[in-house]
Amino acid sequence: MNPEALLGWARSLGAFTGRHLLTVAFTILLLCFLYGQGADLARGISRALREVLGERADRYAEVAIRAVRASVGSMLAVGLFDAFATACAYAIAGAPRAIVWAAITGALAAVPFLGYVAVAAMVLQLALQGAASSALLSLMLGCLVLLCGDKVVRPMVARQGIRLPFVWVLMACLGGFGVLGLAGLVIGPVVISLLREMWEQRLRELEAPS
Repeated sequence: MNPEALLGWARSLGAFTGRHLLTVAFTILLLCFLYGQGADLARGISRALREVLGERADRYAEVAIRAVRASVGSMLAVGLFDAFATACAYAIAGAPRAIVWAAITGALAAVPFLGYVAVAAMVLQLALQGAASSALLSLMLGCLVLLCGDKVVRPMVARQGIRLPFVWVLMACLGGFGVLGLAGLVIGPVVISLLREMWEQRLRELEAPS
């Protein structure tokens, strides 16, 4: 393997990781602010919505709050699941410092697809050390764990609060992330939940006269 190509790939990987870590840090600060000022913001938004939508505003606010909590909870659940599962996977593959790499992977895996950066970095380190078989096995097992976390664990946990079918939750998470980035992980499920509530409300209004 060409060392210069590996070095160039490592630099690109480092730049990509640094850029997304800044995004994660900003999001954490934003979440801290929202949790600290959440009650005041919720009251102000509820008053504004009531003036526009009337009594339905309280129901919409409840749906949105439940969707936000489910989305944040799913991010934490995926991070913990991926950290534990990749620790086992790295240990099976014989990777050094498996616990450390698993903690990094779990922290990044809270954001869809970002956990693959940690797996790629560890595989690159093993490849540079000449442990080709361990690197290949770590790559396969790590990607399998991350795939399960993003495609199974995240929608399952989010579904408990959002109360949408599995496919809709998956589409909301991935679609929101693709359009709005990290914030889309929360906004996507909220939008889908509100649209469903509005649709059901409209159907109830149409069925009421009959």
